[in-house]
Amino acid sequence: MSDLGYYKMHALVVDDFENFRSSLHKMLSNMGIGNVDSAQSGEEALRHTKARAYDLILCDLNLGKGKSGQQVLEELRMVDNPCADSLFVLVSAETSKGIIMAAYDYEPDAYLTKPITPKSLDQRLSRLMEQRHELRPIITAQRQGNLDEAIVLSKKLIASGSRYINSCQKMLGQMYLKEKKFADAEALYRSVLDNRELEWAQLGMAHTKAGEGDLIGAQQWLEAVLQNNPLCMKAYDLQADIYQLQGALQPMQEVLKRATEISPLSILRQQALGDVAQQNNDLVTAANALRSAVKLGNNSTFDKPEVHTRFVQATIDLSLVDADLAKPLMRDAVKCVSETEEKFGKSPDRKARSLFLDAQLQFCAGDSRKAMASLTAAQEVVDEMNGGSDIDVKIEMVRALRLLGRSADAAQQLSVLLHQYCDDEEQLQKLDVLLEEPRSEKNKLMVAEINKKGIALYNAKDYTAAAESFNIALQKLPNHLGLRLNLVQALVDNLKNNADMVLMERVQQAFTYMGKTITQQHAQYRRYRQLLEAFNDLKESKNLRGAS
Repeated sequence: MSDLGYYKMHALVVDDFENFRSSLHKMLSNMGIGNVDSAQSGEEALRHTKARAYDLILCDLNLGKGKSGQQVLEELRMVDNPCADSLFVLVSAETSKGIIMAAYDYEPDAYLTKPITPKSLDQRLSRLMEQRHELRPIITAQRQGNLDEAIVLSKKLIASGSRYINSCQKMLGQMYLKEKKFADAEALYRSVLDNRELEWAQLGMAHTKAGEGDLIGAQQWLEAVLQNNPLCMKAYDLQADIYQLQGALQPMQEVLKRATEISPLSILRQQALGDVAQQNNDLVTAANALRSAVKLGNNSTFDKPEVHTRFVQATIDLSLVDADLAKPLMRDAVKCVSETEEKFGKSPDRKARSLFLDAQLQFCAGDSRKAMASLTAAQEVVDEMNGGSDIDVKIEMVRALRLLGRSADAAQQLSVLLHQYCDDEEQLQKLDVLLEEPRSEKNKLMVAEINKKGIALYNAKDYTAAAESFNIALQKLPNHLGLRLNLVQALVDNLKNNADMVLMERVQQAFTYMGKTITQQHAQYRRYRQLLEAFNDLKESKNLRGAS
């Protein structure tokens, strides 16, 4: 190693095996690094990083119980701390594609495979340290929030002909994008691409085009990236973001599904896939993706209580349309509910909501006794709060009462809530999720606009776009039967030209869901029966016998 002041540097070695920690400690000391600390777990490592800024962190990927090396990296990169800019090297004996892909998502500075020799470590760290030494003024300016100075320093370093010009150009492009200097960003990326087709520059061009509002141009750049490298996860992420901006939820789901198949251990992508699948009323994909997100959330800084709630709700909804498909998810959903307070802290609201969800799960699992016990316990918690419970808890109570056959009690509770919040537009928007027709002005307007747009698309025979339009509204108004029938009509007409089994299952689930709630006295019952008969006739003519 050349003399770059290594004797002043601080390094942290994280590994759950003492012998390996000692071995790396000795290697680093022999290289001249003057201060080397050790940690045997992810939690201990994070305690160290909160107390001191390290120049270098060498962290094993598999740390036994508790946080993994990847989760330590996630937290350091996403949470403000003294080591957010430390050189972070993941060390592992793992070679499976899924684990390596997930580790690279949060951009470690290097990934070293065991066994590690003093020579290989010296060579790898020398390059990293020399690059960091040259880029340090730019990194410091960025850290201090002085992007103008960081941009000036980057330009000077590029003009000097630095051996780390590519890294500097990459940083400069990211700063241009952050500052919305899209013309400067495009000029930079084009100058790079004129010499070499570098993936990061192509991605930069895609981000630039997206920032300028040229979404078609952005997609073209992303397609070029993925043609050369189908494993480029950042390209899939940006594709999904662009589809979301366009309101194209089905293509967005397809992109995220491909991405999670390539890299299944990414918690954020699983969360995003679960969210968009719920919006698309694809309950199977939603429930499975959210279950994966819950499992991956163990010890992760990205774990959120709302993800757990959405997984349980998706499992309940799936059970109502297809109990067999929901059955493999039930045990995890029940466990998820039971562990909520332990994971996210105790509170009366959290306890009550968990019990209402458990009541619904137990009912779906066929255990009416346990369901009623959880419902009673939840109501007792709500009563003890003397009306002070959160509106989300009260909404869950209405859902539970309905599902368990207490329709009159559910109607009474809903009536009380509608009276209580009759002048509160924000809370009425939440209550609309329980209603067939919205009460909030915003959702009334949304239904009118989406119906108008969806019907126009349907009349133009763009059945896919029409279905996506109705799907957007159904996410907020799942009990709006008119919207659901409009959705089904668009999907059925789409099936006439496209005998797709996945599409057919979606339609079947929609009919099953409506069949459990609609009565013969309902104003839309005749239309429901007509569409159901048309669907059954279509299945026979297309020989689609996967649903009943």
